[in-house]
Amino acid sequence: MVLDSRWLQLAKYFVGLGIPVAIVDIESTGGNLYEDRITEIAILRFENGIVRHYEWLVNPQKPISEFITMLTGIDNGMVMNAPAFSDISDILLPLLRGTLLIAHNSRFDYTFLRHEFQRIGVHFAAPTLCTVQLSRRLYPQHHKHNLDSIIERFQIDVKKRHRAMSDVLALADFLEKSFTEKGNGEWERQFYSLTQPKVLPSWLSNSLSKQVYALPDIYGVSVWLDKKRKTVKIDVHEKAFSEISASLQSTTGLAFTREISEIRFIPALGKLHALREKALLEVDSHIRPSEINSRYFTVQFVFEESSSSLQARIAPLMSGYMHQPPTGLFLHKKSAKRALTAWAKEHGLCPSLLGILPDSHARNMSCPVKEIGHCSGDCYAKNGIELQNRKIIDNASLLPIVDWGNAKKITVVEFDALSGQKIVLNCVGGALELTNGRWYFDHTLPKLLKEKFKLGRKAVQVIEAV
Repeated sequence: MVLDSRWLQLAKYFVGLGIPVAIVDIESTGGNLYEDRITEIAILRFENGIVRHYEWLVNPQKPISEFITMLTGIDNGMVMNAPAFSDISDILLPLLRGTLLIAHNSRFDYTFLRHEFQRIGVHFAAPTLCTVQLSRRLYPQHHKHNLDSIIERFQIDVKKRHRAMSDVLALADFLEKSFTEKGNGEWERQFYSLTQPKVLPSWLSNSLSKQVYALPDIYGVSVWLDKKRKTVKIDVHEKAFSEISASLQSTTGLAFTREISEIRFIPALGKLHALREKALLEVDSHIRPSEINSRYFTVQFVFEESSSSLQARIAPLMSGYMHQPPTGLFLHKKSAKRALTAWAKEHGLCPSLLGILPDSHARNMSCPVKEIGHCSGDCYAKNGIELQNRKIIDNASLLPIVDWGNAKKITVVEFDALSGQKIVLNCVGGALELTNGRWYFDHTLPKLLKEKFKLGRKAVQVIEAV
């Protein structure tokens, strides 16, 4: 239905944004973003200067409490024969996807909508603007910015407060009145500043814009294909739509997207799961991981031909794939050397043969361990070298891992509260186990695992300790 517009200034401004705008309000069975459900949806949609409104009562498929009925006026009888969200999703999605969503406390309305779509297996995300924040920016002299205060301040006529369409119309009136009162400059600056993420730039092709607006705001991996259908980039995301939208705002985004024909998305249950999927996709796409020098160090054991012994080398740990987990993970060379010395002493290894004597110790000097009587001096005999090599191989995995305490092998559980899905991932020595039998290290992995440890036993279980 087309409304006689009482929002002429607003409709004119929205035309210049390049995408439709939807002022949205939802009513729900409560405030829990994961357990409560939508009971009513109202939309005032602006597109090309035309304003249309839509509203539905929605069967939440759970009881409405007396408290919520007192607040909204919506009771169980009113929604008994109303459509479920899944019944109106095919109508609703085209009205909201690729649209700027405006709501009072937009996080609430936006999250409820995302979760309802997610429950039926539909990806949905959109740029949003919160009118609570806009009111605070435009009218900092006022302390209250709830909708009741705004309605009173602007003397907005409202028929039924806490019903979705009445609240949507009140928001539209506030936007129109504040636009007229504050003038184009200040209002537009604050409106642009508060839009998160920003509307996609006009130079982005229509095809790519549609693909980005179809992305969800969840964990996952984006795969970027060029015009020859070759994979050119694979990225990990916590909020895919928001992060990709932000990355496309710059001129560097312009140059890159000229060669892109498609963006594919693989959802994940968490950041570690997404990192594993990225690593596997890189293997399948024959893309080398970014083998940048991380700020972490590990110990490598190198066979020294002249002595037939294994010698320790402290080396930067490169991001990428490996056939075995790292032997030790350290933030600094000094801490690696201290740990290596203590480990060698604990397992009765010869520091001279291992090559870890201090730099100040000249080659022609006798072994300090032998000097204090802790070594018979038989290390360099054939049997001594073979015994030491076996000890190194048997105990290399016991070198410490930064921030892991005495843990050697851990499992990490990532869980989606909405769907109930979970995944268990294995990490050993600071590396992530892949499903193809290989291991993967990324310079972001230690920090991520440290965050997981903070979540306690529900997130991380120590399988083996040293």
